[in-house]
Amino acid sequence: MRSVVEAPDVQIAADDAFEIWTRAEEAWDAIKWALARDPTVGEPLVEGGTLRVLTFEGALAYDMPTIVVLYDYDMQRVVIKSAKFEVPKAGQIGRG
Repeated sequence: MRSVVEAPDVQIAADDAFEIWTRAEEAWDAIKWALARDPTVGEPLVEGGTLRVLTFEGALAYDMPTIVVLYDYDMQRVVIKSAKFEVPKAGQIGRG
């Protein structure tokens, strides 16, 4: 399992999101857990590259934001370079 490191701007964005959405911290923890276990879960930005993007779809009904993260990884750690917390498009999880 790799360690997950957040860039300073990412930490600020996450802290701000925790003040806005009730369940943002749960979503953030889920993203970090997934990345620590399998950093290939996101979509590569270039073929064979380690720079990837992952989108976690939130839901209005659960007061959980959609989160888009840009990250890079190696054998030891995952570095989250940016994170964008957005109002979810879906009313409920699993619904469009």
